[in-house]
Amino acid sequence: MDLNSINLRRFHWHYFSYLFIVLILSLPLTARFVEDGFRILFYIGGAISFSVQMAILQLRFLPRKIPALSETGFPLFTVFLSFFLNLGILTAFQVLEYPFEATSGFLIAYFVHLLFLVFASYFSGK
Repeated sequence: MDLNSINLRRFHWHYFSYLFIVLILSLPLTARFVEDGFRILFYIGGAISFSVQMAILQLRFLPRKIPALSETGFPLFTVFLSFFLNLGILTAFQVLEYPFEATSGFLIAYFVHLLFLVFASYFSGK
C-alpha cells in the first residue's frame, strides 16, 4: 500500500468502521472466553494497542506533508519505533503484573490492526 497516494479520509473511514465491526464481533467472543471481572481489562489492552498503532500510522503519513522526511529514513525510523514501543508496552504489562487479559487484548488488537493493513493493501491493489 502506497501511503503517499491513498485517500486519507477514505482510509480513516474504513479503519474506524473496521474497528467498529471488530468490536461488535468481539462482544460475544469475550463474553464466552474472558471472565466477567477481566473483560474491561481486555478491552483496555485492546484500546491501548489500537491507539498506539494509529498514532504510529499517523507518523507514517507525515512525509506526505513534509516530503523531506521520506528521504531521511523517517519511514524506517517508524518501523523501529513501532517495534520498540509495542515491546515496551508489553514489557510494562508484565513488569506491572497486569492480568493476562490486558496483555492478550493488546496482542489481539495488534494482530487485528495488521490484518486490516493486509486487507487494505490487497484491496488497494498497490
